[in-house]
This record gives sequence, structure tokens and C-alpha cells, in this order.
Amino acid sequence: MALIGNGFDIQALSGIGSKVDTRYESFYHFLKYRHFDPTSRIVGRMESLRGKAGNWSDVENAIEQLCLVDQVSSSAVAREVKSIQREFALFLNQVATPEVLSLLGEKAVAHNLTMTSFTEFLGDIDDADEYRKMRLPSRLDIGDVFNFKFINFNYTTLLDDFVFLDQEQFDPHPYQVSDRNIDFHPNPRGHARARERKDFRMVSYLVSDVVHPHGLQYTPRSLLFGIDEADGSARRLSKPYWAQNRVKYADLFTDTDLFIVFGSSLGLTDRWWWRAIVEGLRGNDESEMILYWRRESKGAEMAAQELREYFAHSAGFNADPDVLNILVEKVRVVLYDDSTERAWLNTNATAPLSWV
Repeated sequence: MALIGNGFDIQALSGIGSKVDTRYESFYHFLKYRHFDPTSRIVGRMESLRGKAGNWSDVENAIEQLCLVDQVSSSAVAREVKSIQREFALFLNQVATPEVLSLLGEKAVAHNLTMTSFTEFLGDIDDADEYRKMRLPSRLDIGDVFNFKFINFNYTTLLDDFVFLDQEQFDPHPYQVSDRNIDFHPNPRGHARARERKDFRMVSYLVSDVVHPHGLQYTPRSLLFGIDEADGSARRLSKPYWAQNRVKYADLFTDTDLFIVFGSSLGLTDRWWWRAIVEGLRGNDESEMILYWRRESKGAEMAAQELREYFAHSAGFNADPDVLNILVEKVRVVLYDDSTERAWLNTNATAPLSWV
């Protein structure tokens, strides 16, 4: 299961030279340009935080502040959210245009970036000791099914476009005597004392699916802005409630062998997901996780262990020694920046990976 945040969209748009991105700050300026309702309490809360907090333009943070700090009724905030939905959809339609999607797709095809993500991502674990701590490489076998379930927290379809199994990069039946369709690279860096040698590739099956639990830009009323799980009247603003997380996704976590988190700031409004990952790691002895963290992002100075602690906090298990021990054992952290050689969801790569 791969959980993808706005960092992916920002990276993808930057890579194709887009002048605007999907950050909330860009949306705020869009609202001001359109002379959006000056009485909006959501925008007013954003403006009150401007210059005081790094996430001042975060719409969901503003919603949470209105509910918990300003004690505005959930029904009143929910009414304002509807107008924000419409404006955000208009904003995204000017950012993630069909032309932008085409450019991203053409780039992915030209450099085989989609299939590189699916087959070479274990090469992103460049430390041999960290690689050897993983269970997955020793459990893989020829003929395994790699079933990627993408939880796309973004409202755009930039990720959907990038991971689409197009006819140039992927053939569902490339062999005459076998129905397997990919060559997975289990030890791309050739780490010593590993089960497989560097040049070994296992013929396997690939399945991929993308879901948008928080809605799609082309259906404005589907866009979910709000808070984490809540009871009572606050439930009107709960994203897990309206996305039906428990019904649609809860059963997936105990059956997942590998969680990959990419492009996310691990915000508290998505705590349901982080907690579910922890429960999945606890409930499945074989499950593990790769956490990608961009060095220029919030908390860029954090080392791997600090990020594990931060993840535990985001999941609601702050300073829980049992959870921290599980995360130390099962979570591998990939710190990266624009200069880092990376296989997973690297929309900006223009040269083949050094290990391929």
C-alpha cells in the first residue's frame, strides 16, 4: 500500500516547469485574486495565522482552528467548506490541466519512470544494514504478485497519470510461455550478505490501482476538507467519516506486506491512516514500511529515528515505547533531495539509474 501526499504533486509540477503548484498558499492567492467572499471565516482564520505559523495557509488547519479554538459550530463551518470546495476545484483545474497531465505522461514514458518505480524501488535503500533489516527481499519469489494499492490523498490525477501502465512501458503478456509481466529487481544495489545477487531479476506479476479517499478535482462536491475522526456534531467535518475509511479500507492494513509513505507531511488530519499503519505493523509480523522524507520539507533536519518518533506522534502514539520499538524494527527511512538518485515516483529523473 502506497500513501501519497501533496509532495508528489508539487514535485511533478515543478519538474515540468509549471509556474503554479498545489500548495495551499497558492490557493490562498487564487482566492484573493478572485476577490473571494471577504466574510469567509476560513480565509479569515488563514489570514490571522499569516506570519505566525508555517502552515498558516493550510485550509484544514484553519477549519480545525475554527472548531477547536474559535468554537464555531460544525454546521456553520461545514457551510463555508462547500464554497471552498468549489473554489479549490476551479483552482486545481487551472493547475492540473490536460496539457500538464500529457506532459507528465510523456516524460514518464520517455524515461521509463513508471516501471522504474515499480521494479527498482528497493534500490532507494542505499544503506546495506538498513536493507538487510527488511523482511521483504528475503520473502520474495519468482511468480509473486506485486499488488500496488495507491492511496492518493491528492485531489488531482497527476499520480494516476504517472503510474498508469501504458502500452509503451508495460505489456500485460510479454512472454510466450509465461503469463508473468514484470522483471522485479530485489537487490538493485547489490548489497552484500543478501539473498539475491545484484543482477538477479525475478519474473513476477504487477497489478496497480489508485483510489482517492478525499475526492477528485473533477467532482467538486467530492473534495473533503476537514479534521480527523470526531464524535458528535464535529463528525460533520470528519474526513474518515465521510470517506467511509473503516468500511472501505480498514481491512487492507493487516494484509499489507509493505507500506510506502511518500510526499506527506504526516499531518494530524490524516491520523486515521497513520494509526491504521501502526496497527497493521503490529498485527502482521511480516509487514514493514518505507517512509520517504524530503530534506527541504518541514522537519528537514530530522534524522531517521526522529522521523520514526514523529510518525508515532502523528499516529497518536506519542512516546509509546512499544510502538517506537516496532517502528525501529520495521520502518526504513529514505531521506532525499533533488540530487538524490531515486527510483520511487521520481518524476524528474532524466538518466537511467546507476545500478540498472
